[in-house]
Amino acid sequence: MALIDRFGALSIGADYRRLWLAQAFSSFGEYLFASTSTVWVAVRLYPTDPRLPALIGVVILAASVPRIIFGPVAGVYADRWDSRKTMIVNDWIRVGVFATLLAVVQFADSSPGRVFAAIIICIILSEISAQFFNPSRAAVMQLVIPPDRRIEAASMSMFSLTGVAIMATATGPAVFGLFGARVAICVCIATYAISLMMTVRVQDEYQPQRQVAGHFWRDFADGARSAWHTPMLRVVLIGACFYGVSLGINSSVLALFGLKTLGLSPGQYGLLAMMFPLGNLVSAVFGIRLIRRIGVNRSYLLALSALGLGYVAYACVGQLVTACAVMLMCGAIFSIYIMCQGPILQEAVPEGYMGRISAVFGPMVSITSAASTLLASQALSYSAGRGFTAGDGSWRDPYRLLIIFGAAFLFIGGGGMYLVRARAHRRSRSTSPAVRDGTAGSSSEPPEKS
Repeated sequence: MALIDRFGALSIGADYRRLWLAQAFSSFGEYLFASTSTVWVAVRLYPTDPRLPALIGVVILAASVPRIIFGPVAGVYADRWDSRKTMIVNDWIRVGVFATLLAVVQFADSSPGRVFAAIIICIILSEISAQFFNPSRAAVMQLVIPPDRRIEAASMSMFSLTGVAIMATATGPAVFGLFGARVAICVCIATYAISLMMTVRVQDEYQPQRQVAGHFWRDFADGARSAWHTPMLRVVLIGACFYGVSLGINSSVLALFGLKTLGLSPGQYGLLAMMFPLGNLVSAVFGIRLIRRIGVNRSYLLALSALGLGYVAYACVGQLVTACAVMLMCGAIFSIYIMCQGPILQEAVPEGYMGRISAVFGPMVSITSAASTLLASQALSYSAGRGFTAGDGSWRDPYRLLIIFGAAFLFIGGGGMYLVRARAHRRSRSTSPAVRDGTAGSSSEPPEKS
């Protein structure tokens, strides 16, 4: 029954299915080239170069920096422009960017330095284009999805994107190893071309009413004020920052904890790493009933705290089997957290503000994640100078302590926001006319809007 409910989201309408396919194929291209570019640089361009770690870092930064710099800018213009046409233009741009990269690889001087520069430029331009495409798609989705189907659609999106991420991340290096860079680039071009065809077929009637003044900074500030002054949007924004702290620490420590502290082999760590996306898939299939039962807003905050507890549990494990079980649970909880964000935004964001507000969250997560990654690296350097051995398995192990520190942000942040929200909700009910006049029909809390 859960599976029927899951894929029943496709019955929302033909335009929803086209937008869903456009998102799936464009995301497939992004994940595929991200995994391919890393292998390309490490295996073909600079396999023995001592600068390889720094070069891989440049590849990662090329994908991250555009989200921070161009995300808010793209949000303002996505609210000004025709959303559907913005998606179409940016799919054309990405097709052109990867076609140019293919021409460079095929015909230009193939020295490692020039190819590496072409890869970096391709990643940057593709990411900039994605910053315009994604908020525009979110604005159209807000109008296409009926309010009573938003949880269902968010669950479907989480299910498909997790599957896409797993398949594309595995497919990219495999295609590159078997057929070379040219074929991998052609696959990326094909995915964006399919996304383009799906978007072109979406009806032109889904256009949000624009709430813009015509001045960039005024429009940007207007969107930021709307995000902060709307209570549930403020909660989501703060929650995204808490998650960014944990993400930044975990991205640099989780793998080292598994390989060093737990002493896992690369094959065992690969099995452990699979558990998180597997938990995403499981929760995307079965979590929709839990969200409907608890309510979207409560589920969001409870999932944030539960994810913190999950990472604390992971930092305390000592065996592969236990670590796999805990990581599976963390993946399932994270899926709940992500599935709640879409419906919250679609309900709380005023029409005409989706581009600016949705574009705020990505840069905020990237900024807090980058800052916490820097904090983690400095903490590891400091602990090494103080004689603490990272990966020794003790309770003073810096890897273990950093994971717990990041998890504390999630647990305390989510729990604190939940208590504040619950207190404000009780206060609003106690001061409502129905309660003051004694005409309220029930003392139980009314069900949340979903």
